[in-house]
Amino acid sequence: MATANGTDKSKVDSNEMRREVYARAEEIRKEAAKKLNVAAENIRKEMRENEADEEAIAKVDEIAGHLERTAQYLNDNSLEEMGKDATQAVQANPWQALLVAFIIGFVVGMLLRRR
Repeated sequence: MATANGTDKSKVDSNEMRREVYARAEEIRKEAAKKLNVAAENIRKEMRENEADEEAIAKVDEIAGHLERTAQYLNDNSLEEMGKDATQAVQANPWQALLVAFIIGFVVGMLLRRR
């Protein structure tokens, strides 16, 4: 009987942990979208203030557009949908996916190091 109670408690603890992790991942997703939009806004503002040439402004605008589209993707898709998209992308381009994973790991490592 003690084993059954222990197993039930483990399932409850596991489900609670899963919900907490999911909730935290949702918070991170929303915060990342906000930060991407702010970054796009800031780089455009910086370019205007520095009175850069038209070619530089066009490049920065292109980069800012990519940041905004990424933010929109994060806002429009659930974690499950993003997981499915990621799986399809990895299956279609495994080497490219490995490179992206390395870059993301590097960036996350740098961000965590700052804290």
